[in-house]
Amino acid sequence: MKKYLLTPVLLATAAFAQAKTLVVYYSYTNNVHRIVSELCSQIEADVVRVEPAEKGLDYAANNYAIGSALISAIRNNPDSPDYYPAIDPVNVNFDEYDTIIIGAPLWWSNMAAPMQTVLFNNGSKMAGKNIGLIVSSASSGISGVESDAKRLIPDGKFLIPSLWIRSSQVSNAHSLISTWLKDIDFSSLNSSEVTNNKISIKVGEDTILTATLANNSSASALLKLLEAGPVTVDMHDYGNMEKVGSLPEYLPRNDTYFTTKPGDLVLYLGNQFVIYYDTNSYNSTSLGKIDGNYSGQQLNKILGNGNVTVTLSIPASDGINNITADISSQNDFSLYNLSGQRVADTDKLPKGVYFAKSAKGSKKLIR
Repeated sequence: MKKYLLTPVLLATAAFAQAKTLVVYYSYTNNVHRIVSELCSQIEADVVRVEPAEKGLDYAANNYAIGSALISAIRNNPDSPDYYPAIDPVNVNFDEYDTIIIGAPLWWSNMAAPMQTVLFNNGSKMAGKNIGLIVSSASSGISGVESDAKRLIPDGKFLIPSLWIRSSQVSNAHSLISTWLKDIDFSSLNSSEVTNNKISIKVGEDTILTATLANNSSASALLKLLEAGPVTVDMHDYGNMEKVGSLPEYLPRNDTYFTTKPGDLVLYLGNQFVIYYDTNSYNSTSLGKIDGNYSGQQLNKILGNGNVTVTLSIPASDGINNITADISSQNDFSLYNLSGQRVADTDKLPKGVYFAKSAKGSKKLIR
């Protein structure tokens, strides 16, 4: 199994076009280093170790006085770059990676300050990536570290659950990591097969939105449900922040406490499908996000006031050439609408966008 241990300097000039997974970690006591070394015996990944710019600091001295002061400064000024400690440059082309695994120790209930610097500087570059989190601590729980990661990478697709390895468990890291990789279905994340993670959302009769699904068993179950055909959901307003309606069956839950943003798709209580057009903090399951970075006001206008009928479906085809053509010029094709439904009567076809699929491939048609 091929792996690379890259220092920040080497990474600036190295190119690994085939790489899919990046592991970025900080380790003070070397517990996280040992965990990452074990991880990389089980997966193929590029690895970067984060190093503070100021060398030789004893973070553990005087009951971790230095580390405590760094964490306190970030807590009080989370949006200012001046309060994050300097680190050696980490020059990574994040576009090369689909999955990023972050390894960090816990300091005073939060993520170690040097790792927070990395994420503060690069969180926007990790948007849309699969984000795995590995945390080492003596005994304290890791919810604060998870919150830091989600604050610093607000648009990451976090893999559930995070891996928590206590200091006393490092010697057992092999089996803990093996179990975790199965829990997050890591093998499917780096599969060479093209997988469908898009759905269409038809609002009323005229508006078609697309959404990118999350990487969890809930979204996979929704996709499997839609493979049997489109699903119509009657939705209503709730709390001036969301549209909500019942799915025809219950889906597995991966609940976590998080703050929604406009466009978030959420599963509530296992069978309630929710589209958010405002923010809300609650314990629920992320299903994905509507594409296009719509504002809350824009989504509210699209979804309308009061009740609305929404149809969920799998898009008819992916990777279709953007070609405008006259339907009458096509021969030996099957025609589909944007909801993925086959159109039988092409003689009385209303104006709109369709997909013509034939033995030669697929084309986008505009009538």
